Amino acid sequence: MLNCLRHIAVAVVVLFFVVAPAEAQTLPGPRRVFVDIIQYPDWDDTRIEKFPGATWGTGFAFGVDGAKSGIELDVGLPQWHVKNLGPYVSEYNGPSFEYEQHGHVYESSSTERRRSVDLMVLHRSNIPLNRRITLTWLAGAGIVYRPVQDASMTKEVLPGGQRIEVAAYQRASSRDYMAATTRLDLELRIAPHVSVVPRVGVTAFPSLLDDSGLAPSGLTARPEVAVRWAF
Repeated sequence: MLNCLRHIAVAVVVLFFVVAPAEAQTLPGPRRVFVDIIQYPDWDDTRIEKFPGATWGTGFAFGVDGAKSGIELDVGLPQWHVKNLGPYVSEYNGPSFEYEQHGHVYESSSTERRRSVDLMVLHRSNIPLNRRITLTWLAGAGIVYRPVQDASMTKEVLPGGQRIEVAAYQRASSRDYMAATTRLDLELRIAPHVSVVPRVGVTAFPSLLDDSGLAPSGLTARPEVAVRWAF
């Protein structure tokens, strides 16, 4: 997570001190700053083992906008996808070694946790449909921070049914992936400074360059809805 926070900090600096001022010089008409709070369903996108169901993600976006174009920083923070395996009960028939004793019964279980935290910088192209509705096409790129947590536990099952923990293992790792994204927004103004924004985005990952099995799939799409405050 520290790596993710570093990436966010760098992107914020680039957005407001490098990209946004350059972009703002070309924005026609009055400019505005906006902040979005985003909710979306998130399906796990691992290539090899699909995780069951969907979790909910919360994100935020902020940037500068003009009559026809703008720039945006977008961060997505989904909940963890969790896969529980087991418990499996079996009798150990190999040679005795450490906690494993020949003829004893053991119960094993494991938990896998994964999620993708994305950080994107996007260019905005606005198409006003009327004074209350604006269609926006966005395109950009960024980083996907993908942490993985695995844990396993083994318990010995005693003749009376009691279970005693004899071994446990935990591992945490992460990888960063570059990604490109495109999105369509439909901004519906419900008050002078407040809008509801349905959004549909598609993100592309260069997963063919990674053979670890941890990379996201080549294309992922997700629907989103945001509440926007514009100033």
